[in-house]
Amino acid sequence: MPAVSVIIPSYNLGQYIGETLQSVKNQTFQDWECLVVDNGSTDNSRDVIHEYVAVDARFSLIPLVSNVGVAQARNTALHRCQGKYILFLDADDIIGPGYMEAAVAVLEEDPSVNVVYARAERFGEETKWDLMPFDMGTMLSSNCLYVTSFFRKAEYDLYYGKGFDAGFVNGYEDWDFWLSLFESLPGEPKVVQLPEVYFFYRTRKRSRNAGVSDEALKEIRLRLWEKHKSLYARYFPNPLETVEYRRLKRAFDKASRTPCWKLRMAVKKMLGK
Repeated sequence: MPAVSVIIPSYNLGQYIGETLQSVKNQTFQDWECLVVDNGSTDNSRDVIHEYVAVDARFSLIPLVSNVGVAQARNTALHRCQGKYILFLDADDIIGPGYMEAAVAVLEEDPSVNVVYARAERFGEETKWDLMPFDMGTMLSSNCLYVTSFFRKAEYDLYYGKGFDAGFVNGYEDWDFWLSLFESLPGEPKVVQLPEVYFFYRTRKRSRNAGVSDEALKEIRLRLWEKHKSLYARYFPNPLETVEYRRLKRAFDKASRTPCWKLRMAVKKMLGK
């Protein structure tokens, strides 16, 4: 049984997937398997994947006839993988050479740790990364844990085991996956961030998440709230304790200290408004 199972869903990303597979092959930690689920690609994706499968038995291809979506593709591999720890990786992203070794070391040393992730950078058409530090309050307000994070297969099987919800057709199924897993755990989730940058997220204008409209995002957030009401209630019994409210309050407090704001308030007071 391999220590790590890397699961890569792929659809028509032949121009990128070679870099992704090579980043897995370049890991300093060698005890892994990599399951690539091809979602019925019509480009050269399978040719590239076969090049790696042919020379390294740790790679395997799961070919699907048609595109069933990223959620179902990941679920297909989840049912087949054998690793002690699971790592999802999208077919256009890259992991640094030391990611597996550092994450496995943390998970082996501390059995109470549920998830391990690293600092990250964007590359491609945009470089700014605004990922906030993990805590459950932030996680419920904004997805601050990317999908390429390590978790324990045994915990997943024991407490959750349902995979990704294919109903999130417009994206953010990974956000729902983490909330579902954390909600199922018997205690407070323990998430560790490695101090090194080991994850590199490719930004593309045509990527699925980049194309999510404001209206679709509202529907996603509503669906998350409906699905995880008990989890939201556990952390946000008072709506004034939400991360969004605290951010707005900090912004208001900062603005209220500026001379322009003070002058505006003085004028309003003089005019009796």
